Amino acid sequence: MGSSVVIFNQYYYDLLTKIRTIAKKHKEHSSTAKKILDTVKEHYKEFDKTSDDYVKFLNENCNEDFWKSYLEINKEDCDEWLKKDDVKSIIIFNEITIGDISKLLRDNFLCHHYLSVFYIFKNEMTDENAQNILKILQTFDENFELENEDYKKIITRLNTIKADNVKSDSNYDNMENLKDTTIGKIAKEIINDVDINKLKETINNNDGDIFKALASPENGLGELFTKVGNKVTNKISSGELNQDAIMQDAMKFASLIPSMFGNNNGNDNSGFNMADMMKMMSSMNMNNQGSKKSKMSVNKQGLRNLAKRAELQKKQANKK
Repeated sequence: MGSSVVIFNQYYYDLLTKIRTIAKKHKEHSSTAKKILDTVKEHYKEFDKTSDDYVKFLNENCNEDFWKSYLEINKEDCDEWLKKDDVKSIIIFNEITIGDISKLLRDNFLCHHYLSVFYIFKNEMTDENAQNILKILQTFDENFELENEDYKKIITRLNTIKADNVKSDSNYDNMENLKDTTIGKIAKEIINDVDINKLKETINNNDGDIFKALASPENGLGELFTKVGNKVTNKISSGELNQDAIMQDAMKFASLIPSMFGNNNGNDNSGFNMADMMKMMSSMNMNNQGSKKSKMSVNKQGLRNLAKRAELQKKQANKK
């Protein structure tokens, strides 16, 4: 079996899992949620990730005219396109339409993310091409080359939707509000010294997976944490900063973490665990008594353990 089918099935199953999880939360007061749960129970008790039946099912229900209309829409019209009756009625899973999925997800970017993936990987291609496209999709690389102009158009449009989504997201506003906090001011000082290219390289080398990047023995993220820790410790030691104020800002920042990691629907599929993160933070050795040369050391092994646990949880979730 080719890589394109395997990748298609991974995304197809991921979307199915997402809507099932959300449906469980709303089944008491949503007929759509109840219908989806009943349908998943009836048709998807088992999911064979090696089968090409799901690709065939999609191709039978989404004809060339549908995909042509999807390819041709402008980025500005993507949201309105999802609202069209002839689009909402398209069946993606057994008895589950785009309209049902859109209503449940309440996230147009996610809808376009999955549709874009399906548009590409419903087609046969070489394993090399499939893996190359997957890497581009995972890293949101804006400077990519593809021979297939239609795939390139789809991915470019998806990247712009993603960029707009980040800018308009409430989390973006929350992060903006942190600029005037103690942590925000320190971050502003540090960012000028950070090797952004090294951070990008670390994440890209780990398939865009932040947890894999954290687990990497030599990574730009660990170096960044060390720089932040040392700067904070030195400022506290010199009396320039108040430790209590920093901890208050840290808790304010921590309260935003779950939503930043995609937990808006109460479904933590990322493997991120706030308790683990707080343990990791507490393991940092801050010694602000005595010498002004004191340093904050980052527990890199703690970072790696957290990352490995997240990766394991993600693998277990994929097997279900």
